[in-house]
Order: sequence, then structure tokens, then C-alpha cells
Amino acid sequence: MTPRGKAIALAACVVALGIALPSLCAVAADAPAKAAWSRTLAAPSSEQPVAPILQPLPGGSLLVRNGAGAIAIDARGRTLWSMPNVDDAILDGDTIVFWRPDVIFAVRSRDAGVLWKRPCEAPPYLVAAGARLVTMCGGLSTVLRARDGSVLASRMPSLTTGPAHFQGARRLNDDYVLVTNFFDGAWMGNAYYVVDAHTGAFLWAQTDCDIVDVTPTTVSISPVPSMLPWGGTGLIRRRRLADGVVVSSRTYALPHREDTEGRGRLALSSAAAYVAPMYGSIFRFALGDTHRPQRVLDGTGFGVVTLAGAAFILGDARDRDGTLYIDRASGREAFTTRPLGSYAGTVSMRSPQSKVLIGAGAVRLGTRVAVADRQVVRLYDEFGAVEISADSQCYNPQIAASSDVLFTLCTQGQMPVILSAFRRH
Repeated sequence: MTPRGKAIALAACVVALGIALPSLCAVAADAPAKAAWSRTLAAPSSEQPVAPILQPLPGGSLLVRNGAGAIAIDARGRTLWSMPNVDDAILDGDTIVFWRPDVIFAVRSRDAGVLWKRPCEAPPYLVAAGARLVTMCGGLSTVLRARDGSVLASRMPSLTTGPAHFQGARRLNDDYVLVTNFFDGAWMGNAYYVVDAHTGAFLWAQTDCDIVDVTPTTVSISPVPSMLPWGGTGLIRRRRLADGVVVSSRTYALPHREDTEGRGRLALSSAAAYVAPMYGSIFRFALGDTHRPQRVLDGTGFGVVTLAGAAFILGDARDRDGTLYIDRASGREAFTTRPLGSYAGTVSMRSPQSKVLIGAGAVRLGTRVAVADRQVVRLYDEFGAVEISADSQCYNPQIAASSDVLFTLCTQGQMPVILSAFRRH
């Protein structure tokens, strides 16, 4: 729909309702679009689970899982090239690095021309940091030169949370990566290890936490609901990357009787901190303040996704469709909370620090937020405007986005898998 068409639809909606509901009418004006193209893909074998792959590539193309392998698809949905039997892949600039049970190899993203190969036994993860790749080969923490795959360092990992059961890894900065290890015993959870991207050394670990912020030398973390809680809801702890030493802590103090036992979550925008106890209201703290909580919404079970200066808040939806709100600064120490529309169901994307899919009512996709509304996926900018509204035709699609295209991958209960592309309005 053109901008003029949207304006006409919005005005007609307001007149028809007889009241000023611009946020709800905006959703009506942005009716879900049909796919620019769709195509079928082979489903992975249920007997040999493989990692999900849905990665936008330079030039508008896409790398996607196809059965036991992967294919690159151009902006019109046509196959560019295929790669059979791969466990997983990462994008490093214009290079795609694949791995199989016995080898890691790099190819050009445009044509799959092989750049180098490196024997590697059972690599459980691979992450790029600076000009290096950090992985595990034959049980040894290994650092490769990204340009040619040569080994720069190799050593035994030092684990403090039981046997190795690595789930994945993410880049923190050019010098450090974060490796996820699942542990299961009397208690279960994830331990997150900070690893030196130059030497492969496992430096220190923290159980069950969110990454709040990363600088060249420090990382800020916050506890999440856990069987081994290490802090209350609203806590942020800054630790030195090199050795884990705590350099500062702050706690966003909730009102008396609110849940402070580590069962909630915290999210930061550029304008405020948001604390959402598992059972209770959601609170806002203006930038720089930790002791004057502002109650944003009453209820339970809120989810919060922040984007620049905005917070997208998922209202309580236990027995019905929920309401999606946006909260933004509207003046000095003043904020405005307004409804954007409804949400229902989930969208899925790959976890930034593991090879599993995570499903939620809303997720952050780069500079946008994707929100599920049954079979519709809407992509919002930081001001709450809908950039793309997609009729995915399935519940809980896996999603990814480039600058102007939203990709949805429908897998549940469908043979074959359906991949669709939706362009910006």
C-alpha cells in the first residue's frame, strides 16, 4: 500500500470507529501482504537433527537449510548453489564457513567457491571474532585464522560446570567470545564461558544470565529465571572480560513485595530500564535512576523487547489475544505508553548463543522488532510504525530479515517446508 493509500485507510478507520484509535487503525491500514515469492524445501531428517539455518547474505540472497544440506537463494527465490550434508554454517563478511563432523571449510558466498579446508573432529560450535574463528576440534579449544584456516592456538578447555555439552557460541567483541555449555545433574541450566579469541583459553563462567552490554574490556550481565539464582530481579553486574572480576553493580529497586528473587527479567533501552518480575507489574526506571520505579502496566507475564529508545511490551495474554504496547520518552523524564495492536502466538529465530530456535511473541531483528499475531508477522521500527506485515500462513514461523525483506520458514506439520519472502511496503 502506498503512503497516500495508508493515510486514506487510516482516516476511514478512525471515522468508522467514531473515536481516535490511530494505533489500532494503523494495523488495519497495514493489511498483511502476500509473499513476493515462495518455494518448497526439503525437511531435515527427524532421525539426525541438524541446526536450523536461515541467514541473509550480501546482495539480497539467503542461505537456508534444505534437508541435510543448505542452499543459497537469490532475491527472486531462485537457487544459486547448494551444499550437501552440512551440520551448520556462519557468515563472516563475504565468506560462509560450514562444518561437518570431520571438517571445517570456507566458501565464497556468491558462488560457493572453496577457499580453504581444515580437518576438525566433531566441532560443536564456530564463531568469528576479528580475523579469527574460535571452535572446538577433538575436544580442544581451537583458534583458526579466518583467512586460510590455519591453526593459531589449541588447548584443553577448563570447565567448572560438569562435562562438555556445548550448545553454541556468540561473539562478544574482536577479542572475546561467549560459549554456552548445558549442565544437568542435581540442577540444570546453562553456563556461559568467556573465551579468549586469541588463545582459546576458557577464562571464567557465569550461569543463567542475559548479556546486557559489552565494551572492549567488560561485559554487563543480569540474572534470568534459574534453578541456581545468583541475584535478584533488577540486578546488573559489570565484570572484566579478562578475568571475571566484578568492577561495578547496580540494582533497579522494585517496590516492596514485588518479586525480587531472580524470577524476572531486565531490559535496557537508550532512554530507560525496564524490569518485569515473573509475577507482577512492569516497571520503568528513567535513564540514570535506580530507585524511583514507574509502574508502566499492571498484570503478570509481561515480555519486553527494547529497540533504540523504545520498549515493545507484550501485555498479559494467558487466555486471549494480548495487547502490544510501545513505551517511549516523550519529554524530559516523561514517557508515553500506547497500544499498537494485538499479538498472539510466537515467532522463532535462532538464539544468538546456541544452535537452537527460541520462540517468543516478539523478537528483535537487527533494527526492527518482529511480532507474531497468529499467522501474521509484523515488523516494527523503533517508533512503532509497521514496515512489513506478512501473511506467513503458519503458526510459529522461523524468521530472518535483510534491510528490506522479511523471510519466513514454515516447518510445523508441513511436508515439504515452505520458505517465503515479503518485501517492505
